[in-house]
Amino acid sequence: MLIYLLKVNIVLALLYAFYRLFFYRDTFFNCRRILLMSIIALSLLAPLPSIHTWVAEIWLPEEITDIVITGVTLPEFIVTPSGTQVESRLWIWPAISWICMAGTCLLCGNIVVQLLTIWRLIYRYPKSRLNGIGIHTLPEGEAPFSFFRRIFVCPYAYNREELDEILTHEQTHARQWHSIDVLASELMCALCWFNPFAWLLKQEIKQNLEYLADRHVLSKGYNKKNYQYHLLGLAYHKAAATIYNNFNVLPLKKRISMMNKKRTPNIGRLKYLLFFPMAALLTVACGNQKQEQPAEKTGDTPATEAVTQPKTAVEATAAQPETSATETAATSDEQEKVYHIVDEKPVFPGGEMAMMEFIGANIHYPDKAIKDGKQGTVVCQFVVNSKGKISDVKIMRSVSPEMDAEAVRVIKSMPTWTPGKQDGKVVSAAYTLPIRFRLNQ
Repeated sequence: MLIYLLKVNIVLALLYAFYRLFFYRDTFFNCRRILLMSIIALSLLAPLPSIHTWVAEIWLPEEITDIVITGVTLPEFIVTPSGTQVESRLWIWPAISWICMAGTCLLCGNIVVQLLTIWRLIYRYPKSRLNGIGIHTLPEGEAPFSFFRRIFVCPYAYNREELDEILTHEQTHARQWHSIDVLASELMCALCWFNPFAWLLKQEIKQNLEYLADRHVLSKGYNKKNYQYHLLGLAYHKAAATIYNNFNVLPLKKRISMMNKKRTPNIGRLKYLLFFPMAALLTVACGNQKQEQPAEKTGDTPATEAVTQPKTAVEATAAQPETSATETAATSDEQEKVYHIVDEKPVFPGGEMAMMEFIGANIHYPDKAIKDGKQGTVVCQFVVNSKGKISDVKIMRSVSPEMDAEAVRVIKSMPTWTPGKQDGKVVSAAYTLPIRFRLNQ
């Protein structure tokens, strides 16, 4: 979930930058409204699958970078000459998850409070009719606003022309259901509260809705300068909440500037077509989240080269019947796709703690490594195939042939797992297990 959220935020940042680059200064407010809402939808539905690699490289310690980008990561297992223990090197991620969740809950709570405030105003100030329009009469000093189909205004605080402008403005918000956009932007901010681009996007959505309402007011024949002075006169009226469409939304300078701006030529609408290939690219990328792991890998990195010697050592010392069975399983599954992200992860019999107990009961610190004073973290990758068998065991980070061989031996001796599932189908899934061999100090 955390990786998905990080991808959503990066996609949101990219799409917001795309918006600012091409669409920020035009006067096609209806097109911009659709585009801004599409940015929210696309950010949630089509996060870039390759972003998790970038996130791993930037955010994770170098020792476990390979772990995150090669499949589901298990807690680190520590082996010492006197015993074994489990230590999670990824404790920071649950902590970050809780922080993100706490921030989201607080902001969602704030939204609920504001909704309750509006609900209280609805019952406190019953609906009446003014110039044929249904309104809720506010006390003096409260700024006029609308929320969905309800309009709140103090009719005694304005002259006839100002009141007509306000009602026209708020009717535009109500008729065009602008509150949907505002709520969507608020919820997106609650989900991505740590992302400054989410807040910028929310501001842009609200500002664009004001542009739409202002343009409609001026199209009704109201004097532009008088309307702008009226807006300035309302600049310091207090607001009861922030999730509605407010007649007085700062900064007014941008609204006044946009009212005085020359209309963008209609040919400029064609640039909005650029969003479709962008959306298609992200959608295709999202569909490719199911990454294949080749049956054989010939890498050029030092980590891959380090795999060669340990594997040879394992094969030389693994003259046990279980080895041939595992290799047979690996051969039979060569044609299967190996998924790095699955809907349902494979499960060791009895769960993760049972797996750690199994490793603790079967693994040993190699005598030669103890004698040579060697220690370090062996990072192993293995595949739980669609039959639940362990296959394709690889050393992603090598320490010594003896340690590598012991780690591979224990992994290959694991019993049958419950296989993972993707889209309801049983599939092969990659796992990564770090095993740290540590000498007692």
